[in-house]
Amino acid sequence: MSQNSPDERLQMLEELCAHQAAEIESLSDSVRDQWSEIDLLKKALMRFRDRLTEVEESGNGPHVNSPPPHY
Repeated sequence: MSQNSPDERLQMLEELCAHQAAEIESLSDSVRDQWSEIDLLKKALMRFRDRLTEVEESGNGPHVNSPPPHY
């Protein structure tokens, strides 16, 4: 194993730190994007739930699955 000078070791540590900072930033961006997608999906689910409730209330209650006529 070769000995690195303190300046070389410091340079390596600074490079490692910079790469890790860039990776953390990338992961943070990914998490932010995923939370945005989750928020959109929650809103869509709420709209679907509200619409389903409207349909059930306007009809004869919840739709009951019955076998097709050929049974």
